[in-house]
Amino acid sequence: MIRLQEVSKVYDGGVVAVQKVNLDIRKGEFVFLVGPSGSGKSTLIRMCLREERVTRGTIWVAGKDITRLPTWRVPYLRRTVGTIFQDFKLLPNKTVAENVSFALKVTGCPRSIIRRQVNTVLELVGLSAKADRYPRQLSGGEQQRVTIARAFVNRPPILLADEPTGNLDPATSVGIMRLLDRINRTGTTVMMATHDFAIVDAMRRRVVQLDRGRVIRDESASGYEAPSKS
Repeated sequence: MIRLQEVSKVYDGGVVAVQKVNLDIRKGEFVFLVGPSGSGKSTLIRMCLREERVTRGTIWVAGKDITRLPTWRVPYLRRTVGTIFQDFKLLPNKTVAENVSFALKVTGCPRSIIRRQVNTVLELVGLSAKADRYPRQLSGGEQQRVTIARAFVNRPPILLADEPTGNLDPATSVGIMRLLDRINRTGTTVMMATHDFAIVDAMRRRVVQLDRGRVIRDESASGYEAPSKS
């Protein structure tokens, strides 16, 4: 579903964010990107969304070479990729239901289908009873659930998450990860950047570790830290 081949990103001034990354994420995988701040995790995710252009290399997302994608096609790419960020990016003057439905309205989806899909996804994230509330009336965890609902409402094959639990307490983070795990089990491919070692250690999924823009570890069913060698 996602493939990076010899991908590098160099910013103005010669700052190297990503160096010769090769990565192949298969359909239905759940992959954690880990590493210290500045290791290239967020840059890698932004490049997969075409928010950043690669300096060298090629990225395929859902079978398309997005490094050659015309600019006018980028919005269509982003409709096939759900995104979740640390800051919730909710529209403050719209209700929960309106925030979630917005992702479908921009595609011209019929109103009857929008209503049905919004109701279904709000039930999935446990917010059916709060559909008419505004973001300011929700806790941080509830706001993140709205963000997840919005990202998943059109059933994208890929979900990219950049520190989705970064602003949440540990107990709330566990609930968010259970929700992402449920979504992954429906067949959606998930790639998530995180500093939260407890979550990574608990879930035991594939871990790709970055350091100064390079992949230094890629292990299945692993933890946040590489296992010690005896």
